Order: sequence, then C-alpha cells, then structure tokens
Amino acid sequence: MPVLCLPDSDNTSVRAKALVFEDEKSRALLARIQQVAPSDATVLLCGETGTGKEIVARHVHELSPRREQAFVGVNCGALPESLVESELFGHERGAFTGAVSAKAGWFESAHGGTLFLDEIGDLPLSTQVKLLRVLQEGEVVRLGARAAIPIDVRLIAATNVDLLGAVRSGRFREDLYYRLHVAPLTIAPLRERPADILPIARHFLSLYARRLRLEHTPELDAGAEAALRAHAWPGNIRELENAVHHALLVGRGSKLTAADLRLPRETIAELRAQPGAEAQVPHPPTPAPAGDDALEAAFARLFDAEPAGLFDHIVERLVRAAYERCEHNQVHTARLLGISRNVLRARLAHIGELPPRRSEPSCAPPPTLARAPSHPRPSRLVRIGYQRFGLLPLVKASRALERAFAADGVGIEWREFTGGMALLDAFEREDLHLGLVGEVPPIFAQAARIPMVYLAAEAQAPEHEAIVVAADSAIDSVEALRGRTVMLCRGSSVHYFLILALEAARLSYADIHVVYAAPEHAQALFTSGQVDAWATWEPFLSRVQREAGARVVRSARGLTTNTSYYVGASSFVQREPKLVASFLEQLQAVGYWAETERSHAASLLASALEVPLTAAGQSFASVRAPEPFDRVHLAAQQNLADTFRRLGLVDAPVDVTRACWPLTGPLRALLPPRERPA
Repeated sequence: MPVLCLPDSDNTSVRAKALVFEDEKSRALLARIQQVAPSDATVLLCGETGTGKEIVARHVHELSPRREQAFVGVNCGALPESLVESELFGHERGAFTGAVSAKAGWFESAHGGTLFLDEIGDLPLSTQVKLLRVLQEGEVVRLGARAAIPIDVRLIAATNVDLLGAVRSGRFREDLYYRLHVAPLTIAPLRERPADILPIARHFLSLYARRLRLEHTPELDAGAEAALRAHAWPGNIRELENAVHHALLVGRGSKLTAADLRLPRETIAELRAQPGAEAQVPHPPTPAPAGDDALEAAFARLFDAEPAGLFDHIVERLVRAAYERCEHNQVHTARLLGISRNVLRARLAHIGELPPRRSEPSCAPPPTLARAPSHPRPSRLVRIGYQRFGLLPLVKASRALERAFAADGVGIEWREFTGGMALLDAFEREDLHLGLVGEVPPIFAQAARIPMVYLAAEAQAPEHEAIVVAADSAIDSVEALRGRTVMLCRGSSVHYFLILALEAARLSYADIHVVYAAPEHAQALFTSGQVDAWATWEPFLSRVQREAGARVVRSARGLTTNTSYYVGASSFVQREPKLVASFLEQLQAVGYWAETERSHAASLLASALEVPLTAAGQSFASVRAPEPFDRVHLAAQQNLADTFRRLGLVDAPVDVTRACWPLTGPLRALLPPRERPA
C-alpha cells in the first residue's frame, strides 16, 4: 500500500502529514502524479483543506529531475498583503521603510528546484500581475531594483477555492489561471475515498504511538472503525489525524473506542442504530443546530409567533439578503436564488429596491422610425454587438433597424458586450458582423490580426470617462497615483485616457501598477478596497458614484475626444455593402432624432437598459449623429497605435490605413462631415 508522509522534522503542524493510495480514486491520482512529475510543467493542485496537497507537491518534486535541488513551500494566505511581493520576489536595501538590507525572495531561494505556493487564490490582484510576468519571462525584479534576475523554478500551486469561480467574480486573473492550469491534479476529499480512511488512521496510530513513547501501538475496536468509516470528515486528513491523536491521549488499554475518537454527534447518532455499539457511544452535549436544522428551528419560532403575512415577510428577507450578498448584482442574485432575472426584478420592485419598469415614451419618433408593414420570417441574420453607450442601444430600442432590414428578408440578433475586446474577439470567431467599440479596442484587434474595418465615428463626451477613488481615499490627484494600483478593463478606451492623464501629471506608465478586471466585476473589487483607483466609463462611472460615493480625480476632458467607432467584420462588409449602407442610414436617422429630442431619447433608453433616467440623460447630453471615418480619425487612431506600441502594450506594429473601408458615392453622402468642437 503506497503511503506518502511528510517527515516529523517538517514544520507542518497545520497541514495534513500523510496520504494513502489505497482507494481507487487515490490510485488514479497516483498514476496521474507519476505522469506529470518528470516534466517541468506547472502543476495546479485542487482540493479541500486538509486533503494533503503539500504531500502531493513534495512527491511531484521527488519524482522530478529537480529532486536534488530545493523544495520551497510558501503559504500565500499567511503572507501580510504589505509584504507579499517582498517575500515572493525579494527587495533591495531601502526599497521601503524597514528594508535595512537586500533580501532574496522565495523564487530566488527555489532556483533550480521547486516552489510550492499554497493557497494561491489569496494573492492580491496586484501580485497576480507580477507573478504572471515572472512565469512568462522566467525572471524576477526585486522591489527597489531595475535589473532582472533570471530564475529556473518549477511552480506547483495549490488552492482550496474554486479558482474558475474567482476568475468569473474578478478576484483572480483569467490569464494567470490558464498559465497555472497546465497540469491540474485534483485531490478528492476523504469522504469520497473511504478505502483510505482506516489505513491512514492506522498510520497515525503508529506515528503518534512512537511520539508518545508507548510500549505498544493500540488498535481500533469495531465501534471505532465503524465511527471512522461513518464520519463525513469535513476537515479531511487533518481532522482524522487530530482524532487519532486525541484517542491515544485519552484511551486506556490496548483498544481504542469510538468515544476515544471524540467524533461529532452526527456520526455517533448514526452508530446508535448499530447492534452492540450503544455501550461504547457517549452522549455529548447537543450542539447548536446548523444548516437545514437551523432553518427549521427558525421556522418553528416564526410559526409559534403566528405573524401576519409570514410568507411575504420570509420572501422579502430572503431576497434582500441575497441582493445585499451579491452587492446589488441582479444576475448573480438571480443565479444564487435559482430564479429568472425577470422574477427577481419583479420581487425587487415589489419590496422597493427597484423603481417599477417604465412604459414606452409617448413621443412621436422620426418618420424613418415609423412602423412598416409586417414581413415574412427572415431567412438570414445579421449579428450586431453593442455596449451601453452611444447610439446603438437606442437604435436597438427603437427597432428601426429591424424594420429596415426586414424588407430584404434579413433579421437581427443583438448581443450585448461589457467590453470592446470581447466584441472584437467575436469578429475573429466569425460570430459577429457589426458593432460599436471605443477608440482603443480596434488597435488591439489590428495588432492581433482580427479582420475588421472602420465604418463610421461617433463623438462621446469626455466626461463619460474618469479615474475614480473611494470617497475616503487620500488620493486627490493623478500625481498621487504614483506606486498605486489602478484597475481598468483590458483593451478598453480608458486605457489611452489613463496614459494621457499620467503624462499630463508627469508620470510614466511604469509609475503605477495596472490590474485588469472585467467591468461587471470591477465595482466589487473597487468597493472592497482591493485597488486604489479605477479608470472607468459610463454607465459604470455613474453607478459607482451613485452607489459607492466614488470621487472623480480626473475626467477625460481636455485629454481625449473619447471617440467611438462603428466597425464591421471585413468579410461581411465586403459581402453585404447594401446592408452596411442601410445600417449607417438608420444610425444617421436615429442620431439626428436623438439630437433634437434628447429627453425623449433618454427616456426610451432608460426604459430599454433599465437604468435611471438621470443616467440615461447624462449619456445623451452631447450625443451627435455619426460621421465618416476620415483622415482626422485615421491620424488619431494611428497616433494611439504608435503610443501603445512604444509602451509595449501591443506586440506588433499597426497600420490603421489597412482597416479603412472606402466610403464613396452614396455611402459617404449618408455621413456628412461634422464640425468638431474646439
């Protein structure tokens, strides 16, 4: 029977110290370990607390060519956040207060060997960024230093949390997750490998009998073995180790009983049904009810009180609690409660958490938006991606484009995106035809050779982008961001705005720590204090100001025009010029209507997007109809591309002229040049 055990000399009092491969699941794990160990591939160990992840990590090291070199284990959860980077990457003398001498980090200490990072899910986002770079480049830069130090380290990471769930919630970087997820090993909890329980228990009996200097190693009687097999072991091997240790301390004679193990009442209650076990099972104090028992006890108290409107009261408390737990995120709340978002919204409106759904405005739309006769079912679809800014959400709400396309037997499938890069990635997958993005995503798309072309431009208000900090933050200017962590969405337009704001404050991009987070997860990270500042845009900007009292330290006014671009998939634009022309025509019609009927347009948009009317009004304060992608826009995009290339933010040079779609004849007439504001 294969047994892995950490030696007694190891300082592992808070970790499980033995792992037995007797159960079928454990034997499968052992075979997997033997497959991945001889390589240098990064290993990600997943499993509940106490399942023996460090033992597996050491065994991987012992089976690898690095076995003669160092094995360095670090518990990331035990590192103070203020020192985590210094501990991992090292520091130079004077790098921070108290750094009286230079110190090598754990990566340098593990050079040539294996570094085991336990509880990697606890690393701050800013450290995750640096860890990713270390893994990609194979070198570390100590705090306070500029020179890189080459390292040769095999990384084994471990976690007892759902890292993929942490990625979805914005608490763990997606790119780091996939960098770690090369050779994943999952260690099943003890309850799922029952054949390992008794062999591990006997191993600990022998180990602690030697430590306690007992003349003979006691055995487990039938009741004790039954208790061990019946218990669920939420603490896994660590809990089993402690139970055996306790039994040896209090047991008398050569046999240990179930009572000596001091297992929780739930297991002992099950044992009372077994013949002959009653005499060995004590009656411990009744613990406080937990889980379903606690819920039933609470219900019993409510039933005894017989309050009026009990059902509505319970549902209201449940919905409010879930809504608060999910930080007022409707999608997450609906998923937590197992109901649809529409049902959730109705409940939230009923209890006063949301305003009632607005009805369609009674304003008269422009002639081009008037209802047309019904048309047959469309034979093909045009997929259009939109974000919650600009005219496109209003075009969607008005259904003007559906009516225009229906004449040609074409339907529309609208897809909402929270970021421009995700929208352009859909172009690469040939899953999208048209869309609206900010000024930065097209640069990343062209650098990545995503086939797209510019169709038209739309000026947005610079106040729609800003760098915000918490209301009680000491940061009062962009200059104060030096050395701080600033969050933004990968490839978003605020990226360029942030660069310009730093340059205006005489700071370089290297003077701050940038972390990426998806817009839908960013507010939770911001309000929890995990970042110092957030570069964001509407509607997220208004929401974080309204809900969290965020304070603007710099808007984009005076720095950038914040232009957005209508773009198309290259193959679609070449294949369907008539549909592209109709698309631009409807944009122009809706744009002119929005300029003259701003209040009506804002009301329609507020209803469609389910946002406050004030927020929709702010979005339309300076809306203008689209204009051609001309030489001015080309020069602005080329300058932006050159800036990102110079800073190393894109990997390849970009020639914007290659993505220009020639607007000639009637198409150009659809988009007359507009005067630009000074």
